[in-house]
Amino acid sequence: MRLFLVMSFCIAIFAIAACDRNEINYGDTEYVSASDAVVKLNYASLYPDNRYVFIKFNGKRVTPLIRGRQPFPGGGYNTLGDVRADFLSIKPGDVKIDVVLPHSKDDGLDSLTLYSTNVKLEAGKRYTVHFTDTGKLTKSVMTEEDFSMPDSGYARYRFINLMPNVPEVDLYYGQNATSVLADKKVASGIKYLESSEYITLNRAAGRTWKIRPAGAAVTTATVLASYTSASTLLNQRTYTVYALGYNGVKVAPTMPYVSFFHIR
Repeated sequence: MRLFLVMSFCIAIFAIAACDRNEINYGDTEYVSASDAVVKLNYASLYPDNRYVFIKFNGKRVTPLIRGRQPFPGGGYNTLGDVRADFLSIKPGDVKIDVVLPHSKDDGLDSLTLYSTNVKLEAGKRYTVHFTDTGKLTKSVMTEEDFSMPDSGYARYRFINLMPNVPEVDLYYGQNATSVLADKKVASGIKYLESSEYITLNRAAGRTWKIRPAGAAVTTATVLASYTSASTLLNQRTYTVYALGYNGVKVAPTMPYVSFFHIR
């Protein structure tokens, strides 16, 4: 009996020690509060060399290496990255945002600042900062996001035009990529760097999204880009739809795209 108790005691000590060794420490956890703001970064600056960059808030790096067509955090559909409705939390106030080219070997240091801007964030609000174009022509625009959910059976969208050489864009929702018979215009004449009102649509699987220059004839020849995925029609989700790239370019990574990411 004594031997059994000693062995049991040793096994218990070993188990506790093993648990300690397998514990993963992720650092201090800081929860988002009503006094914070949350931000998503929609990096849509398409360089021909598909270069990696990182982004800083007030001099502090907040992203890994990302490329054009890669929202962060969370990625999206017809984008680079994964797919999550995530945002970064930040204390409200004036925030300086830098888009930075890293050294050829990413050692965390800046090689060249490609673009800088300043934004003002308010407590309790949700934002997306969109970036587009390249070099000295780089621009950004910030949108405030609505986290409320549509009714069951519906999804909600807002469309933004980030195509530098297309002054206005129409967004269509059609039956498939090769037919135009069922194409329905759901956002009209959206100017560069501007966004539509919210669009609520019922969930019809297998539909195709298309973008055309504003006022263009509804033909297959006028489609700048299209995308088909049932994932853009999930129940009670809120999405940002965005047009990016350059009209007239036929090859990746700078050709036109219509892409999506989750807001909620």
